[in-house]
Amino acid sequence: MSFVRRSVVLLFIAALVVFTAAPLTVVAQTPTKAIVLAWDGTVPSFVREMLREGKLPNLATLIERGAFADDVKAEFPSKTAPGFASLVTGAPPNITGISGNRVPRLPRAEFTILDSLAGFSEAPLQAEPIWSAATRAGKKVVISHMPAYVGEHSDQAVRFAGYELSVGRDGIVTRRAIQTRLLEPWADLPASDAPPLEILFTIGETFFFGLLIDDPADSQIGYDTLLIATTRDGLDVKAKLKPAPASAGGELFWSAPISVSINGQDAKTYFRLFDLRSDGSDLFLYYTRPARDLRFPSADAAPGGTARSFIGNGASILYNQGALGRTIPNGGSGGAEARYLETVLMAQHQLMETNRWAIEQLPWDVFLAYTPFPDEAEHLWRGYLDPTLPGYKPDIAAQLRPLLERVYRNCDDQLALFIEKRPPETILAVISDHGMQGINKRIALNRLLQEGGLLTLDLQGKVNLSKTKVLYPPVNNGYLLINSADRKNGIVAPQERAKVIQATRELLDSVRDGDRPVITAIYDSESDGTEMGIGGSVGGDLYIDLAPGYDFDPRLGPGPLISEAEPYGNHGADPEQSSMRTIMLFNGPGIRAGQKLANVRILDFAPTLAWLLRLPKPKNATGRVLSEILEQP
Repeated sequence: MSFVRRSVVLLFIAALVVFTAAPLTVVAQTPTKAIVLAWDGTVPSFVREMLREGKLPNLATLIERGAFADDVKAEFPSKTAPGFASLVTGAPPNITGISGNRVPRLPRAEFTILDSLAGFSEAPLQAEPIWSAATRAGKKVVISHMPAYVGEHSDQAVRFAGYELSVGRDGIVTRRAIQTRLLEPWADLPASDAPPLEILFTIGETFFFGLLIDDPADSQIGYDTLLIATTRDGLDVKAKLKPAPASAGGELFWSAPISVSINGQDAKTYFRLFDLRSDGSDLFLYYTRPARDLRFPSADAAPGGTARSFIGNGASILYNQGALGRTIPNGGSGGAEARYLETVLMAQHQLMETNRWAIEQLPWDVFLAYTPFPDEAEHLWRGYLDPTLPGYKPDIAAQLRPLLERVYRNCDDQLALFIEKRPPETILAVISDHGMQGINKRIALNRLLQEGGLLTLDLQGKVNLSKTKVLYPPVNNGYLLINSADRKNGIVAPQERAKVIQATRELLDSVRDGDRPVITAIYDSESDGTEMGIGGSVGGDLYIDLAPGYDFDPRLGPGPLISEAEPYGNHGADPEQSSMRTIMLFNGPGIRAGQKLANVRILDFAPTLAWLLRLPKPKNATGRVLSEILEQP
């Protein structure tokens, strides 16, 4: 017995030695899957306020049981295309090749400083994304509407790229389309207690006929129904719409997807009748951006029409134009904002239906999903909510704040779907690409460069490349381009670069708005590029940071150097600015509950997710692994 007891003791000691010598990164539970939801343009300070008020319950639950950072450093420029390129690769813009939402074209010898490509869908991604690392390891990946790039190596994944399918603009049909009588008779004319009125309108090449009727089955007196058809035939009705003001639950009043033809391409749109006068004198009919149908792989259950027919965004452009009605900052009563919010909720509803089908019907190990919110609404309203901007109006801010909260709460609702659907061994991560700051002034750098003799326009007001040394290009990424001799029509020789840079710095340093310096920092990609991740073959030469409240104006020609603007939100500034910081969250097996993370960059997401899932690190990643998020054994 003594021998047995001694053996047991020795075995225990040996086991203890092995245990204590084991690396701290070993965890009791190893996740095998991951769901990632990306909120575009998330502002940490606003998130913190809403969390304190209990208005983001799903995010709060994940934070309580996970590791959370709310001071995550973006990349420079802090824009969406380079931000997501860095998030999914773990590499900065000078490695990914995505230096902005548009980027200068290569090769330099064939393209001028005026030529550019879309950073989202045309510019080649030069670093390996996380989904490529996952498929290399034999994992199944679904990518739902994450920003797409050329050469992104997603051919082995299921890829929904809705933003590449939009083929037109959203729009509005109003009383100008109404005819006082039927121009031609309709076949099988629907019953109506009032003489039908006809409306005529087109979307792309598709001609629509509509009838305003007083539905005998509807107790409302007067015109209460709009029928939409593509021929004058009551049996060809594509949508039957009832008017209803924008409200919670308004998605019940939207049409099913309706086919249209745009530039010869088959697409779909959705209709929403926000208003119809009972005397038929006016109506307000909204339709979404037409988009080609998403392609779905075969599965046990086919996707519904809403899952297939992409929307993508709310009616932000129409809202800004005043087309949804007078806005609150311009004296409106909130009707325009209510209409805009309903378009947001419908776009989110469509995204969620695609995600619901995919997560239930497709095999996956890594599921990456994206929403353009809250970014879109932040652009509209952040400027009015910023108390540091001159002219801040507390009464306007008090009216707009609950509306922005509604958008954030809807993003939180998306989290509920993924919480419900995730398997137990699954990491759930929430990421974002940048923050947002309030803007009410713009600076036209090209005007400054003209005055300093570094930029010349021809008689038509276009850039004269034979006499131009420096340009703030229309890509509008917060950086200047030197018209270097290695570019097509370039004139600045390598030995002249330092002199041109110095002259440009002196010009920029001289800018004042009253006594206030407008340009707060200037970075040279040759000397600062490696440390800051800027420049590269398709990056800028001089990166510029502006004082808070100022934005870039890329226009050419006459006009003031500094102009005032109605408040709005924007991003793109130096990520060292606190307003450009954003959030990152990891929740799931092995993640330390309730941990607050510090010194986190968006570069750290991809290598950390790969490490958690025991995947190979993306080949070009320079971000660090956030090993501190793990529970200790």
